[in-house]
Amino acid sequence: MHLNSSGLILIASGIYALLASFRFVRLSKNPAANELWLRKFGPMMKVISPITILFGLGQLFGLFK
Repeated sequence: MHLNSSGLILIASGIYALLASFRFVRLSKNPAANELWLRKFGPMMKVISPITILFGLGQLFGLFK
């Protein structure tokens, strides 16, 4: 079994975006800018982040060759 390490980048970015969309991490030190980002992109990131994680897992295990 060969692991493709480039999938780790997708997994990490998907996890970070998911944590940001659920307000576990802040994207900005400015609270107003952080709230504006969450209102604008939060719902979209809650959908796209898990897809990115799944795609990263697929790439990690070589499903897309």
